[in-house]
Amino acid sequence: MTGQVGLAFSGQDWSVIWADPTRDIGQLRHWEVLSEGSDVNALTLRQRVAALGLEGLPCFCILDSSDYNLQLVEAPQVPDDELKMAIQFQLKSEVAVPLDEIELQLFQVPEGAYSNQGKMYYAAAVERRRVIEIRDRVLAAGLELKSIGVRELAFRNLALTLGDDSNGLASLEVRAGVAKLSLLKSSELFLCRNLTTTIDHEAMASPDWRNTFDRLVVELQRSLDYFENQMGQGQILNLVLAPVPGLTNQLVEELNRAMMISAEALDVNKVWGSGTLLSAQDQHDLLFSAGAALTGWSTS
Repeated sequence: MTGQVGLAFSGQDWSVIWADPTRDIGQLRHWEVLSEGSDVNALTLRQRVAALGLEGLPCFCILDSSDYNLQLVEAPQVPDDELKMAIQFQLKSEVAVPLDEIELQLFQVPEGAYSNQGKMYYAAAVERRRVIEIRDRVLAAGLELKSIGVRELAFRNLALTLGDDSNGLASLEVRAGVAKLSLLKSSELFLCRNLTTTIDHEAMASPDWRNTFDRLVVELQRSLDYFENQMGQGQILNLVLAPVPGLTNQLVEELNRAMMISAEALDVNKVWGSGTLLSAQDQHDLLFSAGAALTGWSTS
């Protein structure tokens, strides 16, 4: 069997996508959300892998946001082979477990983005026991574990597949009221931050929504201005929003009216040419496993 598997964790839910880039049509082979808790999910995943004949396929995993702590840090001036340890020490006040019990993933911000500082990195700290637990679950299911990553990079995969970032691209993902903004250019992540404005169905139905929306616009514009003027990367003219049922379309319309930017809803179906197969709710639930399944996949 060919293809690769994306597996993403969200609380007690596991979302799974099997996709096959070698096929001309029908690249999206299987998808589902397992919602019975970790132990039952692990058993179901093992059964599904066996039933579909997926043994040995590469699997790319995405952590729940509660599994890791993501910080923007300036790299200390140390030899490259000591960098990870030095940054890990810098994060000692930001993590709740001993430093020798965490795994650290580093993602360098492009040089020059912060002109008055040294090399900058996004550092994701995750407990080693969680990494081992995921590794064991994936291997027990019969899959070949390739990576365990963070949500920000999975969403980047989707945004880059569906949007042109050669001149910069903003992506916005709203989940449980929290809006996360990422600014990309030439396939690299320049800025990632959680906005302080709460965006959910209750807020958008509130009589105070206009004031809330105005605060959102101010936050977005400040980040875009920072990217253009402080980072010197030019003006971003396009923004993609991850699908949220009953929310995304209204937000796209209002952003297009209020800002000098072209906003559009991200449609995961376009990745695999699956028409309307995945509903907005499906896409919301499968967002990170879809991004994981695109790891290393050229769709150009």
